[in-house]
Amino acid sequence: MSIINFQRSRLMETQTSNQLITSHLKDYPKQNYFVGLDIGTNSVGWAVTNTSYELLKFHSHKMWGSRLFEEGESAVTRRGFRSMRRRLERRKLRLKLLEELFADAMAQVDSTFFIRLHESKYHYEDKTTGHSSKHILFIDEDYTDQDYFTEYPTIYHLRKDLMENGTNDIRKLFLAVHHILKYRGNFLYEGATFNSNAVTFEDVLKQALVSITFNCFDTNSAISSISNILMESGKTKSDKAKAIERLVDTYTVFDEVNTPDKPQKEQVKEDKKTLKAIANLVLGLSANLIDLFGSVEDIDDDLKKLQIVGDTYDEKRDELAKVWGDEIHIIDDCKSVYDAIILMSIKEPGLTISQSKVKAFDKHKEDLVILKSLLKSDRNIYHEMFKSDKKGLHNYVHYIKQGRTEETSCSREDFYKYTKKIIEGLADSKEKEYILNEIELQTLLPLQRIKDNGVIPYQLHLEELKVILDKCGPKFPFLQTVSDGFSVTEKLIKMLEFRIPYYVGPLNTHHNVDNGGFAWAVRKQAGRVTPWNFEEKIDREKSATAFIKNLTNKCTYLLGEDVLPKSSLLYSEFMLLNELNNVRIDGKPLTQGVKQRLIDVEFRKEYKKVTKNRIESFLKDNNDMNDKHKPEITGLDGEVKNDLTSYRDMVRILGSNFDVSMAEEIITDITIFGESKKMLRQTLRNKFGSQLNDETIKKLSKLRYRDWGRLSKKLLNGIEGCDKSGNGTPETIIELMRNDSYNLMELLGDKFSFMECIEEENAKLTQGQVVNPHDIIDELALSPAVKRAVWQALRIIDEVVHIKKALPSRIFVEVARTNKSEKKKKDSRQKRLSDLYSAIKKDDVLQSGLQDKEFGALKSGLANYDDAALRSKKLYLYYTQMGRCAYTGNIIDLNQLNTNDYDIDHIYPRSLTKDDSFDNLVLCERTANAKKSDTYPVDNRIQTKQKPFWAFLKHQGLISERKYERLTRIAPLTADDLSGFIARQLVETNQSVKAATTLLRRLYPDIDVVFVKAENVTDFRHDNNFIKVRSLNHHHHAKDAYLNIVVGNVYHEKFTRNFRVFFKKNGANRTYNLAKMFNYDVKCTNAKDDKAWDVKTSMDIVKKMMDSNDVRVTKRLLEQSGALADATVYKATVAGKAKDGAYIGMKTKSSVFADVSKYGGMTKIKNAYSIIVQYKTGKRDEDIKEIVPLPIYLINRNTTDVDLIDYVKSVIPQAKDIFIKYRKLCINQLVKINGFYYYLGGKTNNNIYIDNAIELVVPHNIATYIKLLDKYDLLRKENKALKASSITTSIYNINTSTVISLSNKVGIDVFDYFMSKLRTPLYMKMKGNKVDELSSIGRSKFIKMSLEEQSIYLLEILNLLTNSKTTFDVKPLGITGSRSTIGVKIHNLDEFKIINESITGLYSNEVTIV
Repeated sequence: MSIINFQRSRLMETQTSNQLITSHLKDYPKQNYFVGLDIGTNSVGWAVTNTSYELLKFHSHKMWGSRLFEEGESAVTRRGFRSMRRRLERRKLRLKLLEELFADAMAQVDSTFFIRLHESKYHYEDKTTGHSSKHILFIDEDYTDQDYFTEYPTIYHLRKDLMENGTNDIRKLFLAVHHILKYRGNFLYEGATFNSNAVTFEDVLKQALVSITFNCFDTNSAISSISNILMESGKTKSDKAKAIERLVDTYTVFDEVNTPDKPQKEQVKEDKKTLKAIANLVLGLSANLIDLFGSVEDIDDDLKKLQIVGDTYDEKRDELAKVWGDEIHIIDDCKSVYDAIILMSIKEPGLTISQSKVKAFDKHKEDLVILKSLLKSDRNIYHEMFKSDKKGLHNYVHYIKQGRTEETSCSREDFYKYTKKIIEGLADSKEKEYILNEIELQTLLPLQRIKDNGVIPYQLHLEELKVILDKCGPKFPFLQTVSDGFSVTEKLIKMLEFRIPYYVGPLNTHHNVDNGGFAWAVRKQAGRVTPWNFEEKIDREKSATAFIKNLTNKCTYLLGEDVLPKSSLLYSEFMLLNELNNVRIDGKPLTQGVKQRLIDVEFRKEYKKVTKNRIESFLKDNNDMNDKHKPEITGLDGEVKNDLTSYRDMVRILGSNFDVSMAEEIITDITIFGESKKMLRQTLRNKFGSQLNDETIKKLSKLRYRDWGRLSKKLLNGIEGCDKSGNGTPETIIELMRNDSYNLMELLGDKFSFMECIEEENAKLTQGQVVNPHDIIDELALSPAVKRAVWQALRIIDEVVHIKKALPSRIFVEVARTNKSEKKKKDSRQKRLSDLYSAIKKDDVLQSGLQDKEFGALKSGLANYDDAALRSKKLYLYYTQMGRCAYTGNIIDLNQLNTNDYDIDHIYPRSLTKDDSFDNLVLCERTANAKKSDTYPVDNRIQTKQKPFWAFLKHQGLISERKYERLTRIAPLTADDLSGFIARQLVETNQSVKAATTLLRRLYPDIDVVFVKAENVTDFRHDNNFIKVRSLNHHHHAKDAYLNIVVGNVYHEKFTRNFRVFFKKNGANRTYNLAKMFNYDVKCTNAKDDKAWDVKTSMDIVKKMMDSNDVRVTKRLLEQSGALADATVYKATVAGKAKDGAYIGMKTKSSVFADVSKYGGMTKIKNAYSIIVQYKTGKRDEDIKEIVPLPIYLINRNTTDVDLIDYVKSVIPQAKDIFIKYRKLCINQLVKINGFYYYLGGKTNNNIYIDNAIELVVPHNIATYIKLLDKYDLLRKENKALKASSITTSIYNINTSTVISLSNKVGIDVFDYFMSKLRTPLYMKMKGNKVDELSSIGRSKFIKMSLEEQSIYLLEILNLLTNSKTTFDVKPLGITGSRSTIGVKIHNLDEFKIINESITGLYSNEVTIV
């Protein structure tokens, strides 16, 4: 096959969306070459080298490159739209069924009634009934719509009347039932009988309070008092919250054991904060979640507070769940209380919903009369309140949603604020007092249609439906007609109370999971499913089983094993042991006997918060410790977080000798069907009917367990491993955790054989299988962003393997850590320190040996520093150590801080482990550091002297528990510790990395997949001046991938031999030094291989490679999908004026709505991709070539060429002889226009955006300066007053280092360099090259700028060369800049070529259009 054809076939793969990966299916041999990958969220760098680190070549290009793509979006928003669509579809179906049930009876009375309803939104001329009257519902001689609305101002008036008096008119009956079925209420209390008496309210309240731990507040006794306060009328919300907070004083019970170090006053204060937070939440006020749950590291300000109002909570719930974990369920319970309170404000006790709504309507009317009479005296105010329709005015017009110009509505809060402001300015009167009071109570002018109607449960509407049908039954015989075994009345009731269970899911089995859809339901029979034939058509049990199989995750370690429920007995015991095994008493773990007793007494019998004090008293009560001794308890963050709730539940309900395997099954069923109590009871009866009576099943179905763990039963209790250096007795993970004090990470480390066993199990499972990479990626629990990146990486390896016709011997992988939550702004250091300092008590300071004056100076000094300043490690450590040297206790001279007098020291020496976290760093005098040298533990003379001061810092929260342990540890580092350090260099705990490596190992089982730690590469870059400048070009991804090979291989060869054995032989003395890794030869483990690092030659090769700029950069083509247009529907007056094609009708299928000048429409029509067409216009017989974007709605219809040509005719009416020149032109396509390369962007008017595709290359000194500019730009965002001259970087040469900083002189040199670059023959061809204006006007303006301005605008000039941003801010330089475009008609260009590239860019072909 010729190379060209081979290229074509490969290229076709790059154009299809579901590319194939085939290299693992060919029997390629293994060759001695390496592949490196650097996987980010929107890029993958790759490199291919031989074993001496020289890049390999193909078609005379070096084999390395950067692949760029858009970050994968999470499915949450799409899922939201999808479920909303389904909900509306199902509602439509309900109403269609309703019409069918009424059809025959209605036809005898009013034959066109339904047609008139359907066409109510049509213009007269589009209606088919020929009925030109303006009335739609009633067209009788003696009764029209006007009479109807006079009789029933709202639909609730009609419902109320039908309940009380019935009706003879079938149309009224239909309208009432239609409204009830359309807005049928929520299903939160499915199956419950509901009436709003206060008993159920207390249950809901109890549910919320039961899971919150208080110090001394007695919740159970206080429930009814809290309930009474919440239900009281005539009291404002904030008054209620205060009254509830005060209940702490009334209901207190003190627990002497658990909190001896917390004075009772302190306990009461904390409980008040907690209770106030709960009261605020349930009342819909703003609540501080930190008061409720305690503080969490690094949390965004907007997630610390919450106000449950409208949709805010539902929108924020996912983000809150990430931060607060399981506590989210407590917030859910508070939301239920909030809903119940709202419901009581809508529906008064003893009245039905409709009666309450009519009452509210009358109140609105009366309030309006009072408000109008108050404002009448001043015509301007009156007009502004009741007539004006200005934007931003929160008056009555907008409050009742009658705005007609720009804004249609405003919120109740805004309307109340506006009204209050106006009323307060009036003279005192009874009316004024009334209105202000009603605003305070939030009951002024109640509306009918409000978001809060969402809290009405369907049972209340059902109650009304039954009464109406009873009343009207005798008058309408059709209601008693029976078909399919049900009468019409029964069917109507079924339609209201039936909803498709969530475990059955979507009913269209054509879209099932196997066809790539989302449905999993199992059918008994084909045909339409209705509420009354559901049981015959759908198999509930089997659908539920399929639901479980589909939606439970798989074990993190064992392939294909289902995870355990979070509340399963085994998983909760594992979580508890994993926590307790980290606890140390005076540096020693809990012995097995003590731990077992602690679990039996504190967790299995009764549960109270287990704090350090509780552990201490437990040990003393059981004589495990001398009463006088005050132990040092570490390894525990405040209190034990995990618990054995489900175990205690089972004992309570099933008795103490319950059957464990049955209990585990019950817990799994509760976790799955917990939301559907009916199905849960059914399942339990079917499975355990012979062992459990109805009473027990009822109790069990009241339990609530949610969420799933990350591990499987088989992992914890099904595979056996042993201590490699022990006697080889095999035990399971859970047994070892019970009998010893290891945590999971230690057991999976290389001291034990579990990892090998896991790999063996996985290999057994996959043996002989043909692996489909798509399936494995889907199975992995990864975010969409990482999935996309991993898929791109797989395709790159696939192409490299095909090119080499051989598999590499090693693949090196580094994956960027991506957690959306990590990208959030970190909590400010300034704020954290200030808060800690304010909490320190004066007496404690004096006891710690600091002078009062000294502490005052520290506190006031801290206020002068902002976050940017505290980014300096030295300054931050200075404040966490309260201005003292960590090793001598001497006062540090702040003026000398940044000189050589003071050092940052690593507590665990840096030669042994790369730990640069604050837990491993202290600030000390250089002399003290020299004395300490590289030894560990810290000298015991230093320890004896400094321990009280360290303890004080720990107690104040200035240093962590872990840092304190490292400083005070007495035992030297053991072989286990050292191999633990090394293991950390080689093992990654990050989920996405694990997933990527698992995947590669499954596809290529014979290749070594080696994982590279990012910080090791960063250090290597730093030590050898390989600078990385992100804003310059995209080469750095490829170069990172290359360095991953170099650094990864050296570490791998140095550290893969089993360390433990090595240490056992040589003792734990110095055997390696991480800081000097590359100063010595590193031999390969395999004697016949060469060296992994040769001091004489390796560095020269690496430098030579890193200097090369022959890097392939490719972009993933973007075909748009999803929404067809912007969801806002614009009025006909707006849409009608726009040019053809700018708007589409609201329904793309209905021909009536296609006329946007009558019915309005949607704009910002989204295009999928473009085609290039050639046509003639009849003038001058010339061929016109034009790029025509195709809308998504067109592509979704499986269009043929004929359809496409018809579409082109509709948008270019003058076109003749049209033919398609190029089939699919996507965003990000590489093109060559008039000698320069660009990426295509989207369409704007009649133009297409183009962005520079040539990677900018500059000399090393310029790159270094740009890196400084980037650094300044980043820090300036946090600190507007930052001086540019303070930004520096150091360049290291042998034995010397040079400091480089920003300066006007170098700035001008860089400016001139950019000008010379723009003048090169290549860049002179670039569209939008402004070099002449920049050199003449721009340079003189630039010279006059301050250093700060110069630093900002140099980056803007850089962007003119790179186009990495699409906006250009260059006005201050006297020029304008905007994103370049070309017209859609391209036949006038000198050159237009499309360059198709394979994913690596090593294959490409050109298609000449012009």
